[in-house]
Amino acid sequence: MNMKSTSQHMNWGALLPAYVILGGAALLALGGAQEISQNNGHPFGVALALLASAALFGVLAVLTWMNWRAARFRASRWGLYDQTGQKGGFLKGLLLGLLGVFVVHVVLFFAAFTPAAPEAVKAIASIALLPFAVLYTVVPLVTGYLTRFVRATRI
Repeated sequence: MNMKSTSQHMNWGALLPAYVILGGAALLALGGAQEISQNNGHPFGVALALLASAALFGVLAVLTWMNWRAARFRASRWGLYDQTGQKGGFLKGLLLGLLGVFVVHVVLFFAAFTPAAPEAVKAIASIALLPFAVLYTVVPLVTGYLTRFVRATRI
């Protein structure tokens, strides 16, 4: 029987554009953090640039993990077992993502409007509350699709 390994099923052609574009942007953000630091910029700017770089590298890691998991599933179909993925899971992931965003929103709301909190904490929390209109849509959809993907590629 001709068994293929997971690495032979990896779809590197799909990952290469992501590595070039997102990896380049992550390295650019890392260089920006170093530039801000060298020019005596605000430490908050350095932290934001490092956070952006880490987020982009995190997206690359998730895409690589997804590609590896799909390749492992394809390789298992070539083996002794004929695997079929499980259906569903989107709604569960969507609700978990919605719950996660809601919990973070409530924590930031209380941090922003608690009278005993320091002014710096209030300022950062009130600024962090701004993108929640987008987060209530994006995060549940992403977690829903990731949950569906995990169930579909389960061996």
